[in-house]
Parts: sequence; C-alpha cells; structure tokens
Amino acid sequence: MRFYVDRIVRRRDVEPGGAADVVVEAFEAGKVSRSECASMLIDLLNPSIDTTASIIAAALQLFADHPDQWARLRDDRSLLSNAVHEIVRMASPLRAFARRAERDAVVGGTRIGAGSRLLVLFASANRDERFWTEPDAFDITRDARSHVGFGYGAHSCAGQGLGRLETTAVLDALLDRVTFIERRGEGERAVNNVIHRWHKLPLRLHS
Repeated sequence: MRFYVDRIVRRRDVEPGGAADVVVEAFEAGKVSRSECASMLIDLLNPSIDTTASIIAAALQLFADHPDQWARLRDDRSLLSNAVHEIVRMASPLRAFARRAERDAVVGGTRIGAGSRLLVLFASANRDERFWTEPDAFDITRDARSHVGFGYGAHSCAGQGLGRLETTAVLDALLDRVTFIERRGEGERAVNNVIHRWHKLPLRLHS
C-alpha cells in the first residue's frame, strides 16, 4: 500500500478537487511530510475496502437472521438509511482502536495518566445498555445515528459517507430482486484484531 500511494503522489494521479488532491497539495506546499502524506492517503483508502465489505456482509447476515426486518424494509424503503446505521451499530466492523491519552483524565471513575495507551471498544459502546434500549435487538426502525461504529469527533472515519452510500446501493439493488435471504450455515469469522468481519458466510438469495 505504501508503494502504491508513493506512486500516486509522484505521478499526482488523483481526482482534481477530491480528498486525495487536498492531501497531495498539502505535501507539495510543505504543510505535511511525505510520510504524513502517505499515511493520510492510506487512511483514506483502507477503510473504503475492509470496513465497507464487512458492513455489506454483516447486512446480509443480519437480514438472513431477522427475516422480519428484511420484509419491513421491502415494505418501506424510507427505512434504508436508518437500517444502514443500525447494521453498523450491531455489527461494529471496526471493533476497537488504540489511542493515547494527551492529558490526565478520569473516565468512569478510573484515573488515566497522560501518555497512557487505551483500547477504545467501539463494539462495546454500540451495545451499551446504559444508552441503547434492547441493545442486542436488530431493529431498523431504531434511530441508531448515535452509534460510534465510524469513530467519533476528530477521529471520525473520513470514508464513512462512501461506506454508507455503497452499502445503501447494494441493499437497494437487492430489494428489487430478493424476497428473503437464507442462512446456509454457521459461516466462519476472520481472525483480525481490528476488523470484525466474515471469512466465509454461506447464504442463498431467494428471488
């Protein structure tokens, strides 16, 4: 990936006016180093691959396991945007990420010293019973926009709009053709410390 983005910078092979163009311009103006430029481009590319594919697979699995929710979505496509947020909340494709505390703080009664390494568990927050009603229930009518499946604040995922758009496009196309989704086996989870995704997920789409 590093070799790939280095070629992009060297050839200036980016879409004019796009996010990558802004990053390359910052490098050319001396505002960021070559290493920082490469890291930022990788941060733009990586999430648009693994996490989006994971969300789409999770959507198929959740609708296979909850056929009533697929039927409800087929009856009312205005729920599609809401359904995508609920899928991300339930599946949390980015399960956790490491952060470093910039200053001393107290979180939930626990003292955290400046410089401490923290593991932020997005998947846990998305099922926190103190915030969510029936957190383990998959409900596409729930207002799930407060999930942290795409991070939060300054660390919010730059590619989340694209991820939601791609997931919406796939589901929208399937709604035209698929009456229900059948689970054809347990499947197999991928071994990955960061991305919560399927390695194998046998399904049958019924038209």
